[in-house]
Amino acid sequence: MTPMIALAMLLATTACRPDDVGDSGGSESTDGGSATPDGGAGGDGGAAAGDCAALSITGDWISQGDDISPLFQQPSFDYVSIEATFGGDCSYRVQATTGGGDTYEFVGTYSATEGSPGTIVQWQSQPFEGTSEGIWQVDGTTLTLEVVLTTPDYGFTPPSPEAGFGSTAGQGLAPGDNVQVYRRP
Repeated sequence: MTPMIALAMLLATTACRPDDVGDSGGSESTDGGSATPDGGAGGDGGAAAGDCAALSITGDWISQGDDISPLFQQPSFDYVSIEATFGGDCSYRVQATTGGGDTYEFVGTYSATEGSPGTIVQWQSQPFEGTSEGIWQVDGTTLTLEVVLTTPDYGFTPPSPEAGFGSTAGQGLAPGDNVQVYRRP
């Protein structure tokens, strides 16, 4: 994997390491000051607070072992555990833990539609501001999620429901490298 691919994926919602980002995270605006109102708990265009409660993605999830995507198992990330919480108020929190015991937390809001797979947009507010887009599907107690950072744009095309899981496209990224599997704890 090229360093540019690693950097771009490093900036994705569940992949960023705070020490790799130059943003102070102090800005409240995620839209650069546009007139478009924020939805959810602050993300642009997200569902209004509480609109996510009926979604099957809502709740606590954990990924470990072979469920961690090939991308996040690479030495540049070395993730051994990823815990995600998608709130009914359209907020999310992800905590990634490395093999060395370091933890990184990502916080923001989201908007999602059910489907096979459904779509998701995440507006990350910490540790930096960014927007990720992708697809997700819950089957029983298993969540499959594939998202990629689209703002700022690092040249990756997000997966689509039509193309299915493994369809994130970009230089140096093999099909399936960015597919993350979570299970209910």
